[in-house]
Amino acid sequence: MRIFIPLGMTALAMSSIAVADPYGPPHAVTDMAPFCATCHASTSLTQLPDLRADTAAAESVEEKHLKQIKVAPAYKDLTPSERNTLLEAVRWVDAQATITIQAPRQVKRNSRIEVKVVTRGGAGPVVGVSLVDSVLRFQARPIGSSGFKVIGPPLVIGPDEKVQTAWIERRTRTADLGLATIMISGIAGNAETRHVDETRITWTLRCPPEPGIYRLAAVFYYGTEKAHPLGTVLRNGRPEPRGGSDSGSGRVMFSDAITLTVN
Repeated sequence: MRIFIPLGMTALAMSSIAVADPYGPPHAVTDMAPFCATCHASTSLTQLPDLRADTAAAESVEEKHLKQIKVAPAYKDLTPSERNTLLEAVRWVDAQATITIQAPRQVKRNSRIEVKVVTRGGAGPVVGVSLVDSVLRFQARPIGSSGFKVIGPPLVIGPDEKVQTAWIERRTRTADLGLATIMISGIAGNAETRHVDETRITWTLRCPPEPGIYRLAAVFYYGTEKAHPLGTVLRNGRPEPRGGSDSGSGRVMFSDAITLTVN
């Protein structure tokens, strides 16, 4: 796990450790941005146009994760055939993963709007979603940074079609429940049975008081290896990715960006 150099970002570095956990953040029940997920690979280089070509390539799925399956010590117990099977399983998970976002394009200052996000895929048992103001991985901020206000807890529908409240309920009694990041449990993606889970999240936002052009996107944090038995090992009494939390087996995927005109 890489360490953030600026001392002022220690708290966010702790979030990066949390997001890399396939069971979700153990402590950080707060807004997160995609740069925090340092152990996750980027699903597209379009997230990284601000980086040097070699630096961006190092964040890609191929370099950060798939290459590790071929050479890293964590996978040494797998035969060449088993490594190929795991690679195919991981590629299948990535091929199924999607995230979409819906929101109005024309809004009034200080008005309330609904933003709907749908995710599909991920190995589980948890996936995460954040609302942000950019589709650049290392520049995106939680949506509150650009003047939007999350009103109340989001409505989260899990893969079983039931409402989930456990993540929000982890907030302290006096804390604001309007989070721009949510973790969703009950995910059980399976590359062998071709099972894919879907989730739906609806946020209520108050629009900025200043007129202008604003951007809104959603980020999908999901895992891959645990979708196949070969990618799963037992550590500390629970199933975890074979490569460990720093193997790059997690992913950062962006929705399309929506441009909102605030009048």
